[in-house]
Amino acid sequence: MKRKRRYKKVILILMTLAAAVLFLVLNSDLGRRRNETGLQEDKSIYTRDNKIYDVYISVFPTENEEGEVIDLSAFSLHTSGNKDYNPVLDCNIQILNEGETPEGGEDIDSKNATIRVRGSSSRGAEFKSYKVKLEKNAEPFFGQTNLNINKHFFERTKIATKLQTDLLADIDHMFSYRTYFMRVWIRDTSLPENMQKFQYQGLYTEIEQPNKTYLQARGLGENAVMYKAHNFAFGFSDVLRDVEDPAYDKDAFETVLGIQAGNSHKRLLEMLAAVNDMSLDFEDVFETYFDEENYLTWMAFNLLMGNEDAVNQNYLFFNNGISGKWYFIPWDFDGALYFDQYVDTQEHRLSLKGLQGLNASVLHRRYLQMEGSVEKLQNKMKELLVQSVTKEKVVELTASYKTVLDKTLSIPPDDGLTDMPLKELDTYLDHLYEGMVNCYELYGENIVYPTPMWVARPKKQEDGSLKFVWDPSFSYQGLPITYKIEVLDDTRNEVIVEQENITDASWVLQGGLDPGKYFLRVSATDSEGHEQASLEYVTVQSEGGRTVDIHGLLEFVIE
Repeated sequence: MKRKRRYKKVILILMTLAAAVLFLVLNSDLGRRRNETGLQEDKSIYTRDNKIYDVYISVFPTENEEGEVIDLSAFSLHTSGNKDYNPVLDCNIQILNEGETPEGGEDIDSKNATIRVRGSSSRGAEFKSYKVKLEKNAEPFFGQTNLNINKHFFERTKIATKLQTDLLADIDHMFSYRTYFMRVWIRDTSLPENMQKFQYQGLYTEIEQPNKTYLQARGLGENAVMYKAHNFAFGFSDVLRDVEDPAYDKDAFETVLGIQAGNSHKRLLEMLAAVNDMSLDFEDVFETYFDEENYLTWMAFNLLMGNEDAVNQNYLFFNNGISGKWYFIPWDFDGALYFDQYVDTQEHRLSLKGLQGLNASVLHRRYLQMEGSVEKLQNKMKELLVQSVTKEKVVELTASYKTVLDKTLSIPPDDGLTDMPLKELDTYLDHLYEGMVNCYELYGENIVYPTPMWVARPKKQEDGSLKFVWDPSFSYQGLPITYKIEVLDDTRNEVIVEQENITDASWVLQGGLDPGKYFLRVSATDSEGHEQASLEYVTVQSEGGRTVDIHGLLEFVIE
C-alpha cells in the first residue's frame, strides 16, 4: 500500500509539472502571437449612446487639508493653466435620464462623491469642466467611478470628443473611450436654504477615465503601465526617473508624463534610452518597442482630424506587460476639427502643418526618415477614409448629435459659448468630412517640403564670434538642402545679418553682435525651391489685442 501511495505521489507530481510546462508554453505562445498581431480591442464594450443624461450636483462646504472650510466659490479662483491650485469639495451627484429631476425622492443632501475642476487652459473659463469621483454609496455610471465631465468651453463644434471617440470605436489597432452627453445642474449648498436652486450649466460630454480600470475593461493585465503626455516628445528629461532612484520626484515626473497606471518606470526608461541612442539601427528599435499598425493608425487619425496638438501632449501610451511594445491612444479631442484654419499666414504656415509638425518629436522624426514610412502613413490615412472614417459614417454620426445640439445650444448659457452663429455651425458640421479629406490632401502637399528643425540659441565664442547651430533638415524626396540665416533687430522689422547657401547645420558670424535682444530665422530650402521654417516661434500681441504665435523665429539675447 505504501508503494502504491508513493507511485500515486510521483504521478501527481509529474502531472503537475507537465501542466505547469504546458501553461508556460501556451502563455509564451500567446504572448508571441499577441506580439506578432498586435493588441485588438474588444469593440463590443462600446454601445452607441447619443442620449442626454441629466446630471444634478449638490456641492457642500468642505474642510480642506489646512482645516479651512471652503465652498463652491473656491472654484471661481481657478486661473488658466494653473494646476497647483486644485481644491476638492464633497458633493452629491444624481445621474438621471433625460427629463428626469431629483424631485422623485432621491437623497440629494448626503455626500456620495467628490468634485474638483479639471483641464488646463479651461480652468479660467466661466463654466468649468469637472472630475467627479463616486464613493461606494453611489452607483457606478456604466462601470465608471471616475467621471470626466467636460464643458468644451473653447471647442467650436461641441461634438469633437463624441464624434472622434465614436469613430475610434470602430477602428482596428486603436482603443477608444465610452462617452456620453450630459446636461448639468449645480446647486451651491453654502447659500441660504431659500437660494439653493440647481443652476443650469449647459451641455457637457463625459469621457471614460483612462486608468487601471480602463485597461482591465479591455482585457489588459495587471502589469500594464500607462502614461498621459503633458510635455513629452520622447526626449530625455532629468525628472524622468524610476521610482527606485533616490532622486525620483513623482510630482516633477508628472509635469512631463502623468502616471495613469503602473508603479515602475523601468520599461519606459529602457524604451527612451533606445529611441534616443543614435548609434542604434532605428528600424530595429522601432520594431522592438512599437506596434507599427497602432502607431500609424494613431498618427493617421490625428492628421485626418486636423489635430495639431498631439506632438508633446494630449495622447496616452501604454505597455501591456506581455511584450515590450508600446501602444498609443488619442486623448483630449478639443483641438481638432478646426479645418478652416489651414491658410498660409505668419501664424499658420502650411509648410509646418500635418506631417511636418510631427518632426518636433524625436520618435516621429526618426520614424518618418525611415525608407517608406511617409508612404505608409499616407496609405493609412487613405485606408481610414475608405474603411472607417467614411463620408456616410461621419454624416450619420454628426446628424445624430444635432438633436442634442438643437436642445442645448440655443439656450443660455450655451447660446453665448459658440464662436459662430448656430446656422453657420450647422453648415460647418455638414462639411466635416470634406475637412478630413482636405487634411489628407494637405499631407500630399506638405511632403514636398524639407523637414523643419530645432535651432539652438547662438553661442558667443572665445574670439568674440557667434556660432549658430541647428538640427539638420531632411528631404523626403532625397533632394540636397541649403540653409539661410537671418538675424532681425528687436523690432523684427530690420534684417541686420543675412547669409544664404549654407550647406552645413551650423554657421559662424565673425565679429559677433552688440549686446541686445535679437530674433533669429533659420530656413531650409531644397534644390527645387521648397522652403521650410524652423520649429521655434515667438508669441506676440496682434493689433486686435489677441496673442498669436509667429512661427520660424527664435528670440535670443546677447549680454
